[in-house]
Amino acid sequence: MDYLPAIATLCLGFIFGYLGQRARMCFIGGMRDWWLVKDTYLLKGLFAFFISALIGFSIFHFLAPAIKTFPWFINGGNLFAAKWSKIGVSATPSFMLPVPGDPITWSYKIGAHLILAIIGGLGVGFISTFAGGCPFRQHVMAAEGSRSAILYIFGLIVGAILFHKIIAPFVKALLL
Repeated sequence: MDYLPAIATLCLGFIFGYLGQRARMCFIGGMRDWWLVKDTYLLKGLFAFFISALIGFSIFHFLAPAIKTFPWFINGGNLFAAKWSKIGVSATPSFMLPVPGDPITWSYKIGAHLILAIIGGLGVGFISTFAGGCPFRQHVMAAEGSRSAILYIFGLIVGAILFHKIIAPFVKALLL
């Protein structure tokens, strides 16, 4: 049964990828088009994605007894703590954090998480604007064979590694 989440994720990835490719879905492009030429075609996809996420969250909320870590802020903390103690991690999950016991910083201060989220969001948004599309769109275009999108994804991975290894510890050191 340990393989079930991987299979479900793969199936959902194919479904979202197909729908994203057919609809030309792009969050950055939707905001750009609305701002520059008042075209709302791509922006409708952003709202549809938000509504779908809200409906999906509601469905999972009713399935919460069957899914032990959903929603994580209600009943997932103890399960995370048990798994972490087995591998020697001494952090305690807290419902105040965006991710229980966030492994990026191991910080219990919400300010560190907010600053990291703002820095990361601005960085990805800034680079995505220059690239001409959000990471979702870049993944779809990479699957279509776009070399520039493949390079963008490679840069996204390198940027994430640098962010977690350099910027996150620096922000943590400043706030502790």
